[in-house]
Amino acid sequence: MRGRDVLFYPPHKLRYNARLIIITMKRRLLYSLLAILLCTNAGPINAQNLQFHYDLGRYLYPEAQKERPTITATIEQQSIDRFGDTFYFVDMSFLQQGAVSANWKFMRNLRFWQAPVAWHVRYDGGIRFVNAPQSNAAISMNDAFMTSASYTYLRGDRRLMLSAALLYKYIHLTPQPHNFELCTVWKYAPGDGLFSATGFISFWQQVDKRPGRNTRFKLMMQPQFWCNLNKLEAIPNDLNLSIGSEIRISRNVDAPQWIVAPTLALKWSFR
Repeated sequence: MRGRDVLFYPPHKLRYNARLIIITMKRRLLYSLLAILLCTNAGPINAQNLQFHYDLGRYLYPEAQKERPTITATIEQQSIDRFGDTFYFVDMSFLQQGAVSANWKFMRNLRFWQAPVAWHVRYDGGIRFVNAPQSNAAISMNDAFMTSASYTYLRGDRRLMLSAALLYKYIHLTPQPHNFELCTVWKYAPGDGLFSATGFISFWQQVDKRPGRNTRFKLMMQPQFWCNLNKLEAIPNDLNLSIGSEIRISRNVDAPQWIVAPTLALKWSFR
């Protein structure tokens, strides 16, 4: 689950029938997921998983997060080749009427040498509907393009990974498109791998002058904690199911305040 800021379409672009827009969006989301599932059967894949999160944020913040989706499905994949590594994910969020938003992220580390420094490129995007299907207000999550050098530390036993990058960030269709983002990513699997943790921290500049906001910087942290059931003696090794939680910690992203929203989560890893 990943948070994004939004940009309202001009009124003349909102003349479409709300039901038609929602159907079109769902078809595109389905096609995206099918394409990703097909792609995961080719190439040197190292890790791919499907996650389901039950979000508790709207219950903890009934006023500030009353429109927050309760269910999010995430499919993510990471692969490594001799020229670097690739990571991408697609999030689909659901309310009672079905899928109401999707966002995606694609990143590539280009590395033609043995040093732990790579050239990093990244794209973020997405779409969301407000009060669907009652409303025809379509909202686009700001397309963002980022690039910079990144540094990665991988411990010898491969149980600890840390990565950091200070990125130039271009946010499309915003009054101040030229920005920066400081991002760190980490993974840790101690001992026999029964428990593992992953996460990221992002701090970036993005002027937000919407009523009630008037902010300049945003912060997002999303640690995940997993219990990998196939590491238990009574569980078969090919039952790649994990149970855990993601904690979404944000400031000026979901609301102009601190939000700490945990989830109850299941993850299936494809081997």
